[in-house]
Amino acid sequence: MSDVDKMLELLGDYEGQRRREDQSFEEGFRLGFEHGIDVGRGMAEHEIEQAWKALAEKVRAIGKGQA
Repeated sequence: MSDVDKMLELLGDYEGQRRREDQSFEEGFRLGFEHGIDVGRGMAEHEIEQAWKALAEKVRAIGKGQA
């Protein structure tokens, strides 16, 4: 196959290649977005847990008359 034939083959599949690249980008973006949501939720849950622990310690201290 000559270089010209290879070039013509590649140009002939230009729309297919563009479509595959678009699909890959969309899939990567979706996966990254979903991962970001999971990470964000995990961080929020951790922060809420820490806030509740601090509040529980304050309430226990009040109950023991240490506040």
